[in-house]
Amino acid sequence: MNGSITSIRYADRLNFAYAPWSWPFAERRRREIDAFFSRECKENPSLWNGRLLLLHNAQFAGQTLSGTFFETDYACLLAALAWDAMGPVTACFPAAAIFGSDGGLILGQMAPHTRNAGQLLFPSGSVERVDVVGNGVDLEGALRREVLEETGIEPQMLSAEDGWHAVSVGARLPMIKIAHLDEPAEKVRQRIAGNLATQPQPEFCNIVIVRDRSGLSDSMPPWVSRFLEHIWS
Repeated sequence: MNGSITSIRYADRLNFAYAPWSWPFAERRRREIDAFFSRECKENPSLWNGRLLLLHNAQFAGQTLSGTFFETDYACLLAALAWDAMGPVTACFPAAAIFGSDGGLILGQMAPHTRNAGQLLFPSGSVERVDVVGNGVDLEGALRREVLEETGIEPQMLSAEDGWHAVSVGARLPMIKIAHLDEPAEKVRQRIAGNLATQPQPEFCNIVIVRDRSGLSDSMPPWVSRFLEHIWS
């Protein structure tokens, strides 16, 4: 599913398994990867080489998206993306497009210490081992965890729509879930801002509301702007 053109497909069912797998790229170029990540850490000392799950051999069959997640580290992901070496591996992660009751859509501006400093993103994050349930991966559970960590919004406050919007852009595959809150977007913004003020090092430094195409910004990565163009077209 890798490629340079951004495409969006709707998935009404996810069939994600988990199984250990030795990524040839990670094994073959381990020393280069470690050296690369060391240089990245000199530029940004806040980087941490944590563990995460990536998706192997993602494929659609009708409106079902399937594939197998495996565990690796953040350094391997960053190096593979930088060197265009992902191969059959995809950085698949959940993201929440949260709308207030007045139609305002919530985005967060990434804090200066983060890898994507300054970008406007939906609440989102990597899939982790904690999201593995039995032999499968609970992407919706991963999304609930990330939304709570990044915004303080409790899962029961959200009314989520069915299905997912799979935004394929290069080796990244954000899975966007549309959700709604029963309060105006400005009140949501204030709620999240209050939660961020209690965090010692929040990922978001600012919360932004957009309502239509006039809110599109160069600060949005392609997967965010393309999704917004899609829903507002």
